[in-house]
Amino acid sequence: MGKPRIFLLLLLFFLIGKYSFSVQQEILKEVLTPEGIEISGNEIYIIEGAIIYVYSLDDIKLLRKFGSEGEEPGELKVTPWLSNLIFVLPDSVVVDSMDKMIVFSKEGKVLQERKRSYQFTQMVPVGINFAVRKRIVEEKMQYSTINCYDPESEKTKELYRQPFAPRAGRSLNMVPDAIHFCVYEDRIFIEESPKGFFIEVFDSKGKKLYQIENKFTKIPVTRKDKLEIEEIVRVDPFMRIQSGGWDQMKKEYKLDYPNTFPAIQDLIVSNNKIYIQTYKKQENKEEYIILDLQGHILNKVLLPIVRKPSYTEQMMGTGVKLFSIYKNKFYYIVEKDQWCELHVEEIK
Repeated sequence: MGKPRIFLLLLLFFLIGKYSFSVQQEILKEVLTPEGIEISGNEIYIIEGAIIYVYSLDDIKLLRKFGSEGEEPGELKVTPWLSNLIFVLPDSVVVDSMDKMIVFSKEGKVLQERKRSYQFTQMVPVGINFAVRKRIVEEKMQYSTINCYDPESEKTKELYRQPFAPRAGRSLNMVPDAIHFCVYEDRIFIEESPKGFFIEVFDSKGKKLYQIENKFTKIPVTRKDKLEIEEIVRVDPFMRIQSGGWDQMKKEYKLDYPNTFPAIQDLIVSNNKIYIQTYKKQENKEEYIILDLQGHILNKVLLPIVRKPSYTEQMMGTGVKLFSIYKNKFYYIVEKDQWCELHVEEIK
């Protein structure tokens, strides 16, 4: 083998080692239908219905589980098509369900329980206050809003609102652009993609601190995209019940497609970085744009498409999220017939 060939092989090995992801896989035999994953310290928290499973981060061993299903104090209701949401804070675990929010200690003791309005679709502690996503109807339009609520559950300020749908209309937005927000270190990050690549940042009392705006490349909605979207709507169980099935839906509703996808699909804030999930896809991966907390672009990476959300989840802006980002690693759950697998990829 000549020197040039040896040099090329060595260069290839170097590039593979530098730019490829290191992948780890572990079986989660206790979990069958997970609905969310969060990571804090040296522990992984996975919610399934009303149960929270806690695994060690180092060896992915089950440490404990807590939570119970029901409607009594300290219990969580399990509702079809509406997942319970989990948020792990430095010293507690918050579960937001359809009718209440429960704060647990890291060991599973109920610390606080708070009833909430059915108009709320998400309620997250931020300092001593709460960031709340709420659906409202005014005149002929429905809006999705992000608000600040005080410790007594009184609304103190509306931070942002976005039209959701006409109150009574016969058109169906096939690419819903719901509001997504994230709470990180007593700050509220709200993506406002109807304005473009746009994020506003507020403190725990709702005072605006700054905004982030970047240029972005518009991604067209292709015929292939439309067929995939229609399949997602067709199999959505909630849409089948509400609208009488796909065939009936096509007769009664005008299917509206935008020319391009929204600038932002979702966002995660973790370890002093903002991860923006876009609609750019390449095979079975999609693009994440990594920013610092002030909005400067640090990198762009392709990460696995873990699970396509249902149409209802896209409209609500919440639902099953089987991935999390923690300390430059992408943790995601792959569902099998009899068990689940936790996959871990390093973000280069």
